[in-house]
Amino acid sequence: MTLPEALRRDVDRLGRALGEAIREVSGERLYRLVEEVRARTKRLRQQPDDAEREALVALVGGLDLHRAEGLTRAFTSFFYLANLAESYHRVHADADAEGEFARAAGTLASWGVPPEEAARLARSMRLWLTFTAHPTEARRRTVRHHLERLRDALARGDGEAVRERVKLLWATEELRRTQPTVEDEVKGALYYLPQSLWSAQARLVERIEDALERAFGRRFQAASPVRTRSWIGGDRDGNPAVTPEVTAWAQDHARRLYVEHFCRELDELVRDLSVSERRLPVPRELREAAERALALIERAPRFEGEPLRRYLMGVYYRLEHTLGSGPGAYGDAGELAGDLERLRRTLEAMGFTAFAARGVRPLEEAARTFGLSFADLDLREESGEHRQAVAELVAAAGLGDDYGDWGDDRREAWLTGELASARPLAPVGYRPRGRALQRALGALAVWDGRGAYVVSMTKSPADLLEVLLLAREAGRYHPDRGAPFDVVPLFETLADLDAAGRTVERLLANPVFRRQVEARGALEVMIGYSDSNKDAGYLAANWALYTAQERIAAAARAAGVGVRFFHGRGTSTARGGGPAGRAIAALPVGTVGREIRITEQGEALADKYAHPDLALRSLEETIAHLWLAAARDAGYGPEAAFAPEPAWVAAIEAAAARSAQVYRELLASDGFLAFFEQLTPIREIAALKIASRPVYRHGRIQEIRDLRAIPWVMAWTQVRANLPGWYGLGEGLSTIDPALLGEMHDGWPFFRSVLEGAELSLAKTDLEVTRGYLRLVEPPLAGRFFPAIERAHDAALSMLEKARGRPLLAGAPALARSLELRNPYLDPINHLQIELLYRYRRLPPESPDRESTTRALLSTILGIAAGMRNTG
Repeated sequence: MTLPEALRRDVDRLGRALGEAIREVSGERLYRLVEEVRARTKRLRQQPDDAEREALVALVGGLDLHRAEGLTRAFTSFFYLANLAESYHRVHADADAEGEFARAAGTLASWGVPPEEAARLARSMRLWLTFTAHPTEARRRTVRHHLERLRDALARGDGEAVRERVKLLWATEELRRTQPTVEDEVKGALYYLPQSLWSAQARLVERIEDALERAFGRRFQAASPVRTRSWIGGDRDGNPAVTPEVTAWAQDHARRLYVEHFCRELDELVRDLSVSERRLPVPRELREAAERALALIERAPRFEGEPLRRYLMGVYYRLEHTLGSGPGAYGDAGELAGDLERLRRTLEAMGFTAFAARGVRPLEEAARTFGLSFADLDLREESGEHRQAVAELVAAAGLGDDYGDWGDDRREAWLTGELASARPLAPVGYRPRGRALQRALGALAVWDGRGAYVVSMTKSPADLLEVLLLAREAGRYHPDRGAPFDVVPLFETLADLDAAGRTVERLLANPVFRRQVEARGALEVMIGYSDSNKDAGYLAANWALYTAQERIAAAARAAGVGVRFFHGRGTSTARGGGPAGRAIAALPVGTVGREIRITEQGEALADKYAHPDLALRSLEETIAHLWLAAARDAGYGPEAAFAPEPAWVAAIEAAAARSAQVYRELLASDGFLAFFEQLTPIREIAALKIASRPVYRHGRIQEIRDLRAIPWVMAWTQVRANLPGWYGLGEGLSTIDPALLGEMHDGWPFFRSVLEGAELSLAKTDLEVTRGYLRLVEPPLAGRFFPAIERAHDAALSMLEKARGRPLLAGAPALARSLELRNPYLDPINHLQIELLYRYRRLPPESPDRESTTRALLSTILGIAAGMRNTG
């Protein structure tokens, strides 16, 4: 299978430029080594040969650290360039296609959705993007800068600029020399907002309006459905680096970055709108609004006789004053968007329609999308930390020292009664002694409350009521009005997901929490894809997530409360990864409505948002599916009444149970933890400190559940096993009658989506590469566990092909081409990683080679992440 001609041409051009750069900057010796290893690996992919493989392993094993790191950098750089070329062609390959919005609007028309209703749904849709950090997004912003300029050179067809930029990229240090801080992660995630998401919003709106006009023959006004949040700097769960001071810095940085960028855009408008009142009259309403704003902010008059400029200066200074709450500062984004809408309509009335669309509409949509900050900050903390914090308050109030031992019902009853009062518990002047209370109250004191407060490991209503009690202690709760922010339960483990419907039912029956929800307008619920998978395996976790959403939605409907789901998806299949649009289409009927929140992790941001065209395409695909789901949940379309057949539900219940049993038996087997730690680089991922957040929940790992989900998935991805994305699937599917299996695949979007995700994970699995890592494992452990993994892999592959009626990747040519391109370059990095792990684990702590070995090993981890693209 060959690459499309244009993509192949650009990949070859970039590969040649990289070769030239290596030769010119690092010398002929490294260049020849790279070419030799590349050629050998490619031959091995085409014609497997044990003797040739052993020779290649011996070659790699004999390299000194300098050449090993150089070789890794070469192949990693190739992945950066190949990823760039693929994303570029992913956008431009369909430049003349109909477009996702046009197809969605056409579908709505075919469903009989009235034009006004289709437009209303479009205006009321909300896609909340919540940015989170990820350990494999460790590239410096300098590297991303070079890649962006390289993309521009590709678009211009400027071969000389391509070669120069590749040479600059190769000569640039791609890794930070120190462990990334939370501040680094904040800057890295927010980098894409002014670069590409900013300009994509107005184009999104225009495309929605075009699609409505094309489908219904009428032009309707739309608005950007995108909203942005972040929890980098607010996510305290397991990250001691997220202090109250860091939280304050993170939200201030997002606000300052936004205001500065917005003001630069306003500066451009001020220069452009030099309309003289003597030449062209300006409506009185706008002139008066300009003078009111300038008087409000007490600025000296400028631009006499140029009212459009004066009006914009009023907007500029009011926005600037939001940083310090100065006179006339905007209280909310609605005011800012309204002021820009007034300017746009004035320009349209004056005959400057094209300029209004090009110059003002993007700023108007940016104000609606981002608010008054590039990303309002969420807080997140684990429920056990809140219990410790409240226990200190209870003790400080003289109410006993045993709060931590109270059961859920007793805690809920006491908290319900206590929250009827506005009186704080701690005596006047009390200073928190414990770390849990210090961090909780400190964060609440500095947080602006524009985001949500997420409680991980929620098991009972008491876990959320404790947040309200802490908010009261910080002066941010009133018995009649509640707290001025959403308090969000997060259900993660299989047991918590199974109980989620009952927990929400109890929550909404609690008078205090019910008042809180009513004051906020709806209940937000987060479901976690990571821990559920780590807990029960791929198939069981997906089914638990599906049924949990159905039960939560049913409990909310019964209570007369709206519910918005927040999907904590990762980038790997094991953690809910894959196209967001496809995932939305597969959600249970009645669980989407018009709003959805999803996490966007650091390593995926470049893949989706590195360029405005890429951002536009990614967002359009997701929002188009949200539009259809909103219509479906409103009662339109053939799928509106769709429900899985009872036989399908019974079949997947049995399959999920069997799958979970097989998966859990593996993890609980004596010696499996040791096998996992020896086979994969999990210990090194922790030791190398490639992210601000620790790998383990509570100190050193004692069992698998002590490990966080991202490094668990990432470790298996590094060794090309991808076990969390398929283990137990074959055994589960084998419980289903073959005819019924095919029927479920063809007729049930959810089931089809699950199998598509498994296909992606299995396609990226290469157990022959994994076998090389057995060199690092004690032979008895290798002999006990690896054959079982191979058998489970074969079973998953066989049952997947039976269910889908075709071989692996037969329906995914783009993925097959991508893997064909990448595997010959991934394989040598894996060989290098095996060798470096072998050396690293035998180095004494005081060895002079430890630092250089560490850097070379880190290069392999990031290189494999770049090649696999979705690692956690």
